[in-house]
Amino acid sequence: MPAPRNQRSYESRTRRSRRVFEDASRYFPGGVNSAIQYFSPYPLYVTRGEGSRVWDIDGNEYIDYCLAYGAATAGHRNPEIMRAIKSVADNVGTLLGFPTPSAIGLAKEIVRRFPGVEMLRFTNSGTEATMYAVRLARAVTGRNKIVKVEGAYHGAHDYLLISDKPTRRVLMGSERAPASVPDSAGTPEEVAALTLVVRFNDMDGLERVLRENENEVAAVVMEAVQTNSGLIPPAEGYLKEVRRLTEYYGVLLIIDEVKTGFNAAAGPAYAAYGIVPDLVTMGKVVGGGTPLAAFGGRAEYMEEVTPLGRAVHYGTYNANPLSVAAGYAALTKVHTEKSFRQRAYLSERLAKGLRDIVEDAGITAYIMSYGAMGAIYFGLEEQPRDFREAFRADKAAWHDWWLGMLVRGVIPYAGAWFEEWFVSVAHTEEDVDKYLVAAEEVLKGLARG
Repeated sequence: MPAPRNQRSYESRTRRSRRVFEDASRYFPGGVNSAIQYFSPYPLYVTRGEGSRVWDIDGNEYIDYCLAYGAATAGHRNPEIMRAIKSVADNVGTLLGFPTPSAIGLAKEIVRRFPGVEMLRFTNSGTEATMYAVRLARAVTGRNKIVKVEGAYHGAHDYLLISDKPTRRVLMGSERAPASVPDSAGTPEEVAALTLVVRFNDMDGLERVLRENENEVAAVVMEAVQTNSGLIPPAEGYLKEVRRLTEYYGVLLIIDEVKTGFNAAAGPAYAAYGIVPDLVTMGKVVGGGTPLAAFGGRAEYMEEVTPLGRAVHYGTYNANPLSVAAGYAALTKVHTEKSFRQRAYLSERLAKGLRDIVEDAGITAYIMSYGAMGAIYFGLEEQPRDFREAFRADKAAWHDWWLGMLVRGVIPYAGAWFEEWFVSVAHTEEDVDKYLVAAEEVLKGLARG
């Protein structure tokens, strides 16, 4: 396959990143500490951030729409969050090993803003949050099987890293009965067999799976708005039907808000659809850019967590003072209803500008904006309803566009075709305009071939 047209320009302006990559590859597989950070020909190595911008080791400045995959939508080095962290570092310490009263304030704020969450436990990452939520659901129900949505990412543990991103259409199984495909080598077949897969927006498929596995399913795990497949909203009435079916079959509904919480909506995305899940996982924004996440829900279920119940939950760094302070500042002082409305406005302004550019350039691409998030599907004319439809997107065109945007000083979103853009509190209309100027240059170049 020939190199993308913008690769040479990327390599020319990121020579130090290449040298760092070669050095890092001696110590880290692929030169990175998370696989998603890698992209061809080598990743960008970033040294600092401020507001809506980051700088790489070559000194290049970028307007950042990746924002740590949605975790840094308060903006890099947000003053409110930095003050909170400094105060704790100066006066409390970084880790005490005992419960601290400050965690209660953050918990109260989460309970206030997340309908259905009566109790919660803090963890350090979204992966931990979903892992513990699944364990809790199994403990509560006494059942082992889990239902998840094809193309949805809920963390890198064996329970849910199934049919996240099948690499070929033939691996996905049939439309009616998607296969349970482990995304990682080292996943026991016995574990994969316990995770049943359905397509997003497929109510008939979900009902069939629950009926055929009656009294064997502990929980359905899903996002209210599916991410990591681009950005796919639920069809009208879909989430209410999911809630009805899970209640009918006595199955817990776990809604994953790690990525969508405070990004797709001013609170949890599910609240806009009139449903209340049994358990909720949250992260990214909740920690204000620090390692913090949580799982929570109805008290009768959360009381099954140790030491009250038998579902084990541990973690030395859980609710550490630094992360709690950052999270409390983020939710009470930064991520307000007003700031979200501004972020959503800028995201839709960006999407509209991209739609106009795509139309003028004669390129086939579908542009989606939802809340303060958005996605581009090259090669598609309509909004996909599930991962299979999203998978038809032109991935080669996306990669060329991605490198072309980097060359022009814009990180358009995270480095994979199925990711999304995020607009932060720090972004301005000028930032959006600069994105669109860069996008017009790149997209017109793609149109010319």
